[in-house]
Amino acid sequence: MFTFFVLFTVLFILGAAQVFAKEDAIPSINLEVILQSDGSAVITEIWDVRGVSSGTEYYKALNNMDGMNVHSLAVWDESGTQYKTLDGWKTKLSREEKSGTCGILKTSDGYELCWGIGSYGNHQYTIQYTVEGLVKDYGDYAGFYHQFISELSNAPESAYIKIRMADTSLTANNARIWAYGFTGEAEIGSDGSLNVFSSEALGGGDYVNVLCRFDRSLFPLASAADMSFEKLQESAENKNSDTALYIVLAVLGAVIVMTVIPVVFFSSRYKLADGTAVRLPGKKQIDTNWSVPFGGSIPAVYSTMLLLRKGISCEKLMGAYLIRWQEAGYIRIERESDRTIKRSKEEAIIFSPDKIPDPGVERSLYDILTDDIDHNGFLWTSDIEKRADTLYKKLTAWAAEVKREGEKVLIRSGAAATNIKGTVRFTVSGFEQAVKLLGFRKYLMELRMQREDRPVPGELWGDYLVFATLFNVGEQVLESMKALDPAYFDTFAGMYGCNAFNMIYLVTMTNHISSAATPTQNTDGIGGAAGSVGGGGFSGGGGGGSR
Repeated sequence: MFTFFVLFTVLFILGAAQVFAKEDAIPSINLEVILQSDGSAVITEIWDVRGVSSGTEYYKALNNMDGMNVHSLAVWDESGTQYKTLDGWKTKLSREEKSGTCGILKTSDGYELCWGIGSYGNHQYTIQYTVEGLVKDYGDYAGFYHQFISELSNAPESAYIKIRMADTSLTANNARIWAYGFTGEAEIGSDGSLNVFSSEALGGGDYVNVLCRFDRSLFPLASAADMSFEKLQESAENKNSDTALYIVLAVLGAVIVMTVIPVVFFSSRYKLADGTAVRLPGKKQIDTNWSVPFGGSIPAVYSTMLLLRKGISCEKLMGAYLIRWQEAGYIRIERESDRTIKRSKEEAIIFSPDKIPDPGVERSLYDILTDDIDHNGFLWTSDIEKRADTLYKKLTAWAAEVKREGEKVLIRSGAAATNIKGTVRFTVSGFEQAVKLLGFRKYLMELRMQREDRPVPGELWGDYLVFATLFNVGEQVLESMKALDPAYFDTFAGMYGCNAFNMIYLVTMTNHISSAATPTQNTDGIGGAAGSVGGGGFSGGGGGGSR
């Protein structure tokens, strides 16, 4: 029996492995979920897809649909043309035969919502369908736990889900919401809806699981579930653990050996602006590089890392600018206690009244942070934490501005160009610079191991610290600098108004302040950050995208 289980798990994982995407990107997927009092839901999804170049159809799998029924599929394209809904769906038809049509394919695992790709290129598909039995009566509460977005042929760059009822406002008095599997937030909106949204592009292994809880009176006709909502929530939050879990983990470890080669091959493959494809060298094959990339441009480095599919969080991006600003004299970061309502010292950003950044992305960040300073020009960590939700949304929009600015820098320098579909991609020389950037990151991470006959150039330490903060190794790099050249380290610390003793603490405070801008975990279901991992027991899921 155990042998069969192992074999089944291996085959399942191998069968679930994604093939190389048939489109350049899926910029966004937006969903609206309208709940009915009988527990059913009318779901409308809008998929923006870019650069479709092969395949015959798109699909969305809905597995684990026990006690549920899916029907009434309708699809429209970006021109407003409604597709013809067929009684069934034949996957083996040609692209031309599937064009302008859609249908529901019933599988042994559940359902697949299918529609024809139509012409190759950019599209916006609107998909609408009804799920009967989404919301169930759990005895203590009504609710559901559903995977609205699973692993697709290309991970969406942004995701947004609005959940509402047709005639009742959902508020903190009658509803709760949690989300799992991605970087983002869940909240109870001011308009009577429940909202889930990503704050960063989803990665290849990300998904969007949503757990909702409602007063039972909102769904008097919902079908009864065979467990309590508390048990459902424990499942969603990975609170259950048993031997089977350890068996699965052991099998997964064995399967990694069998799957890592194709995964690495496709994840390290990049299309260039001229249509050719290149592969990224392995970590050991990348030469260390001590020179600061792209003239020290944070936007160019940030955009390059995104083009390499190596994301950097908003807080690290902000932290890099805070480090640079301290050397430039725009701000100081200190522990203060001179405000009467403060009972103990805490970190604060102290803005200089005489120096401000030039217009551009730096000024945009400066304006965001100075919105709530006190009369002394202080921005306290506690105030950042209080408005973390609002601040994080602004920082997410600002990070997108930094990305666009970085792309402009890359294009002007010849490192990137737009292809015929308008997608920004590396040029041949730009990809070489991107590899050198990874060599620079490797150099910073291995700084302590530099040979004595190849001294670390002190005049570059400022930029090194900025980008080390961006790469989340700031404290490590400072420790390396101190060990490599203690005498110059004193001089370097003085540039930031510090001595050698408290220089490392300065970076720690900077990281603390940056982290304060990230919303806290959504433990009470009223609002906050999504959980990184969700447990089992959800409906929906199963993959999708182009094929």
